[in-house]
Amino acid sequence: MPLKFYLDKRKNKYGESPIRIVWSFNGDRYQTTMGFSIPPKSWNEKECVVTPAAYNHKKTPTYLINDIIKQIRKAVNYVENYARSQNATLTKPIVKKVVSDVLSAGGKYPSDKVSAWHTMFSDICLNEDRYFEDQEAHQYKLIGFGKNSETKEDVVVYQALHGSRQIWVCPYKIFFSSYLDKDGLLVEKFIEISI
Repeated sequence: MPLKFYLDKRKNKYGESPIRIVWSFNGDRYQTTMGFSIPPKSWNEKECVVTPAAYNHKKTPTYLINDIIKQIRKAVNYVENYARSQNATLTKPIVKKVVSDVLSAGGKYPSDKVSAWHTMFSDICLNEDRYFEDQEAHQYKLIGFGKNSETKEDVVVYQALHGSRQIWVCPYKIFFSSYLDKDGLLVEKFIEISI
């Protein structure tokens, strides 16, 4: 999903770059630093972790930084899945709170904060049905969100409101994507509508 870790290009006076976190979804974006800087050669770009036995000028152990990365991933993944189960959308303030809670806990999973995270969803949970329309004007009812059991890819489950009322599953990224139509205009694959 949309949580990424990367090394900032800017360096401090020790020649180290800060590790940054970025999360984005549907135009909502949250970006912050982890509070650690490391030598750029110590960053594994592919895995988005610090290479073993690397140290920064403060002698922060690699395992500590990598544990914090792991716990932030775990916590954000948890609230993403909770949002899906509540038929809600994960928002910037929630992600900001979750990342802050993990950093405040020194990289430990803040189990005592989970109920507070749940409470943050109470205002944004979808208590009413959501409907979408495709470019052919076919209408669909959103049933919910899930994951592909084989690929772990996020999916949308929806039902056609025409014909045999077939139930469909579509990758999340595709369902909420845009494309250029034959006239060169950027259009959404599915547009949310009111019925």
